[in-house]
Amino acid sequence: MSDPRTAPAGWYPEPSGAEGQRWWDGTQWTEYATPLAAPPVVPQPVPPQPAYGQYAPQPAPQPLPYGQVAVSSVDATTPTSTVWIWLIVALPALGFVPFLLIDWQRVLELGMDAQYSSSPAAQLAVYSDPWYVVSSLAGWVIAALIVLFAYFDRRELLRRGFERPFHWAWAFFALFTSLVYVIGRSIVVKRRSGRGMAPMWVAIAVTVVIMVAGIAWFAIFMTMVFETAYEQATLY
Repeated sequence: MSDPRTAPAGWYPEPSGAEGQRWWDGTQWTEYATPLAAPPVVPQPVPPQPAYGQYAPQPAPQPLPYGQVAVSSVDATTPTSTVWIWLIVALPALGFVPFLLIDWQRVLELGMDAQYSSSPAAQLAVYSDPWYVVSSLAGWVIAALIVLFAYFDRRELLRRGFERPFHWAWAFFALFTSLVYVIGRSIVVKRRSGRGMAPMWVAIAVTVVIMVAGIAWFAIFMTMVFETAYEQATLY
């Protein structure tokens, strides 16, 4: 309104410019004011209540990205280690013991004697050291035991509620190293429970110790080879 004094009494926009309306009595503005009407509230539909004895419908699960599989976690108190996984960790070290007990000096001498003899007895004399025979068979026996223990380990994890644990068939790589199963198993258990990496770290430490011992043994063995070769050369 350009001149409210000429307007009849009624509700008009706030003269101050604020939202709402104020009552003009024909001669002056009064204290009566009202805000603008609020937008109407749209009632939300109420889902029907399930009947007695029925379960309320659950929301549909959200689809996972392609390639991912839904897995459940286990209780925080669920043990993650089994006797089988620790046997798998320890077996490579046990298999290295008979290798260190071989009388390598005698084996070298017998092997070099066999080179200058056509006798079958001389060719087989190297197997007269019992630890040499045990060491030759230990690798195959240990690999078979690791596969068997991996099967028992996975079965125990399933019994404890671990869903889709690392498959025991990966233990066939024990012909080369047992780390494949131990590392894979530890990672999967960690994802399910948030714990369980100890077997992996111990297995890596055992492997490092075996490698260091193997390097030290190889240096000693090569010294024996050269000494034995020199002695044999002076005899023939």
